[in-house]
Amino acid sequence: MFHITQQAPASRRILVIDHDDKASDIVCEHLLRLGFSVEREDSGISGLVRIADEKPRAPFDGLVLELDLPVLGGMAILQEMRERHPEIPVIVTATPGQIKRLRDAMNLGAKEYLVKPFDSELFTRKCRRIFCDIIGPT
Repeated sequence: MFHITQQAPASRRILVIDHDDKASDIVCEHLLRLGFSVEREDSGISGLVRIADEKPRAPFDGLVLELDLPVLGGMAILQEMRERHPEIPVIVTATPGQIKRLRDAMNLGAKEYLVKPFDSELFTRKCRRIFCDIIGPT
């Protein structure tokens, strides 16, 4: 397990939960360029622990969540998020073979989805649309 926290001045916090380091690096880099503060976890369990540890502070302003996580999968995390923090917008990601799970995630409350590998412009548009009230246009 590892933690990366990179702060962008006066920005809101987005948590990225993905066990694929390369994919997670790409997502984090894009979010940083958009002006977000990014925190990252590499497992569903550590992601839920990180969210639970945020009680003294304001919760995260958004979540980018990989559905295909080992041990505790993305759907379980999404369900937990909907129960504990329904106000936090979630973008889910998955591989092309997971289209049904992406639809299920949308039905469970995810605000948007992306199929990997995704285009950086598409990711930017979706982040701006979902997190638009958090960071103004860049």
